[in-house]
Amino acid sequence: MQSSLEDIPSLLADAWGITEASAQVLLSIVVILSVLLPVMILARGKNALTIYLIIAFLVECLLVGIGWLPFWILIATVAIMAVAIALLGTRVVVGGD
Repeated sequence: MQSSLEDIPSLLADAWGITEASAQVLLSIVVILSVLLPVMILARGKNALTIYLIIAFLVECLLVGIGWLPFWILIATVAIMAVAIALLGTRVVVGGD
């Protein structure tokens, strides 16, 4: 039996007895963290947070593209990042702590 990349969450769901959506999210988290952890170790300095956000966004886009991650999670992540950037920008402009 030959399986494609899109079938891995359903195979995991069948093996572990969980729903396919849970398997998709679980595998997505594993992939995101396995890519982000080395980046977090290697990227240091003033722009490190920006690098983390860019890498996480690109990996999430890839996972949405192959069908492992639901699109609404990507939208929620982008919304959270936009709010964080807006709050940081406001803090820089008004000179807060």
